[in-house]
Amino acid sequence: MAATRFDLNQAIKRLQQDGAAADRELGRSESNPEIAFVPLFETARSRARLYRLRPGQRIPAHTHNFIDDIFYCVRGEGRIRTWDSGETVRDHSIEPGTVFLVEPETPHEVSCQGDEFCFVILQTPRERYDFVAHKATTT
Repeated sequence: MAATRFDLNQAIKRLQQDGAAADRELGRSESNPEIAFVPLFETARSRARLYRLRPGQRIPAHTHNFIDDIFYCVRGEGRIRTWDSGETVRDHSIEPGTVFLVEPETPHEVSCQGDEFCFVILQTPRERYDFVAHKATTT
């Protein structure tokens, strides 16, 4: 059994400086290399990352076939846009302390709605991770 503790406040400071967080390497989003993240942990079953989006930045619309995305807003304001099976758009405001679940096969897009949007994302089951672009429609 293993246990890990990680200081999110320190990681956010490092992301603001575009530096690595302590013993963690700074990563870049697969879908938008301008977006930085710090890997918090990765196990055989799940992974968690701390992301910081700046004004105007977004993770484009996509789905995952098998995984849950669980977002926890640490700082700032964000929006998670989802599409239902009929392509109806729903915008969800995310503020500090908000937890938001996106289930498999739900198209979603993540964007910054203020000066910054810092969030932890937990993805599980990690071994089934995929990123499928979604052709977004807006209303």
